[in-house]
Amino acid sequence: MHRKIRDRLQLDRPLGFAVATRVWQGISGPITIVLLVQALTLSEQGVYYAMIGIVGIQAYFELGLLNVLVSQSGHEMAAIRQLESDQNGEDSKDQLAHASARMRDLIRVSVIWFSLTSLLFTVFALAFGWYSLADSTVGWERPLVALVPIAAFAVAVAPVISILEGAGYRDFVYQFRFVQMFFGSVVVWLSLLMGWKLWSLVASSTVQSVMAGYLLLFTAAPFFRQFRGLSVKRSNFDWMREVLPVQWRVALIGAMYHFATQFFTIIVVMFHSDAEAGPLGMTLSVTTAIQMLALAWVQTKYSVVSAHHGSGERELAGTIWRQTAVVSTSLLLLGLGTLTALIALLPLLPWDVASRFLSPWQVMVLSIGCVAGHLASLQGFYVLSRRAKPLLAASAVGFMSTAIAVWMGGYFYSTNGVLLGYALAMALVLVPIHTVAYLQFRQKSDVQVSSVTS
Repeated sequence: MHRKIRDRLQLDRPLGFAVATRVWQGISGPITIVLLVQALTLSEQGVYYAMIGIVGIQAYFELGLLNVLVSQSGHEMAAIRQLESDQNGEDSKDQLAHASARMRDLIRVSVIWFSLTSLLFTVFALAFGWYSLADSTVGWERPLVALVPIAAFAVAVAPVISILEGAGYRDFVYQFRFVQMFFGSVVVWLSLLMGWKLWSLVASSTVQSVMAGYLLLFTAAPFFRQFRGLSVKRSNFDWMREVLPVQWRVALIGAMYHFATQFFTIIVVMFHSDAEAGPLGMTLSVTTAIQMLALAWVQTKYSVVSAHHGSGERELAGTIWRQTAVVSTSLLLLGLGTLTALIALLPLLPWDVASRFLSPWQVMVLSIGCVAGHLASLQGFYVLSRRAKPLLAASAVGFMSTAIAVWMGGYFYSTNGVLLGYALAMALVLVPIHTVAYLQFRQKSDVQVSSVTS
């Protein structure tokens, strides 16, 4: 019975660490919120979340490549492991050497790409932060200058973690992310208690970056070392032909998604006030944690599904993904419903906490957009797991419509305009169009597979 439940919920060790990370976010979040309320004024709270949003523009510079690398390395390692189990003499050894060289070249180009990207991120994030916070009276300049280069280092080491995940080291990757999140939260608490205010973000990011550096230089070194010194100097791996056609589409989709959904607090700060952005930022910190908990099921199974597709086990991959969709969406609905109910009860508390959050009806509106975005993400991840080109046209129409609705709504109607624009555009434009494109992709790919097998 226990095994049946475990299989239905797709419970395994990597998922356990991923869920532990999100549960820790849920536990640590209220503690962080209480400390923020005590340590920061409402204006400082708005700038605090605005700085998180500024650092978040790293998504524009990662260009969606991390998810592509998970899928790509999953397919490459599936080929390597199949050849390792094949004992057919010299031909098999030569094929294994060439397959390993392909992985080596994937790693090499990825590291170079992200090293250059981290430098560009530093310049643009500082410029964007200076422009966005120019009218704020809070002392944000020095914390921002310290925070951005640290975040840039995280961008530089990101491909290492994604390649490890795709290559099958899910236990290791998700355990690392849990430990990193745990210590990041603790450092924020200690910094706020010591009165460091905005500098608490700098302290937390520093600790997390040191941990990532240790991962890169020591813990993960044996895996990457095996691809050095291969006899094959050049492989047939071609970044321009195999990665770039998928990458630039994912990058464009990621940029549009980020522009449409990740600037809510910055919009309110820019066009209205720091104080108005405070409740929005605080509520988004909780809804984001709920979304990430639901996505834990998606992200931990994404590399598994990619590997199954790489091995030709298409039916198994489809079954796992359908179960993933049901479980993750159910968790998202449960989490958002619970949050709405809890916020509705906040006025009953003896101290004023309700004013630091959005109202219940605003949370319900926000939840509509969150669920719509999750459904589109499920479809997008499955397409990527098959190493296929993402649904660019549908995503472009949906996210650009959302961006227009969010930015115009925020400009004219502040928080209410942002939330209504987000919910309506995501639910009425993105999901219908994206679903039609997804079904067309499935139908076309099924026909192609049938023709190959026949």
